Amino acid sequence: MEVHAHTHTARKKFTHYLWEFLMLFLAVFCGFLAENLREHKIESDREKQFIRSLLEDLREDTLILTANINDCAAHLERNDSLIRLLNSNDIKEHGSDLYYLGRWASRGIRLAVHDLTIQQMKNSGGFRLIRKEKVSKAIIEYYNLLVFITYLQNVGMDEQQEYRKMAIDVFHPILFGDVVKPDNTITRPQGNPSLLTYESKVLLRLAGMLSYIKNTKLGLIGAETNMKVVAIELIQLIKKEYHLSEGTPLEK
Repeated sequence: MEVHAHTHTARKKFTHYLWEFLMLFLAVFCGFLAENLREHKIESDREKQFIRSLLEDLREDTLILTANINDCAAHLERNDSLIRLLNSNDIKEHGSDLYYLGRWASRGIRLAVHDLTIQQMKNSGGFRLIRKEKVSKAIIEYYNLLVFITYLQNVGMDEQQEYRKMAIDVFHPILFGDVVKPDNTITRPQGNPSLLTYESKVLLRLAGMLSYIKNTKLGLIGAETNMKVVAIELIQLIKKEYHLSEGTPLEK
């Protein structure tokens, strides 16, 4: 009867198991690092995208603010002229100017900044991607300036609504409408059209409301001038913090 010898597999040493563990650990760790680097790159690219878009918004804002400030200044000049005419002794000789200036006075000026980027950042949690705290804080402070400007604009709209209610007692509605052309421009009427009334009390009330509108417009000019300065400073801060030269976009 044959007897078969049993074969025995040599037991693995402890160092072999340790080596396998280290190799597995390194594989998992490297995968973790690779994923972290990938996420970091994605977030860095998104930050650059937000910054590029925000810079463009700020440049557009400076142009819009400049236009609004100039429009408000022109509006003030026209209102001052209208106030003087309403209080002049020869008011009946300036019918054309009164209708022209009176129609302009009923119009408001609204500031509409480019806030698409900031709204996207708020809605998507993009603010956390702005790693430079100084820039993030300056962005928030810049857009917070809109709160006061919006308040003044709302006050101005209320005042102009009151002005319109008073104006219908002073200006003939057909003539008042005819000075507005199809392209929405305002022209002086021909001749020397008469007002509906030359009663001093009525005209003084209208001039008084124009004075309120003037003060609000002065406040808007100050607030929008300040916002323009802050916009320019923010542009320079972003360029400095992100090492951007004039006219050089962030790398894509």
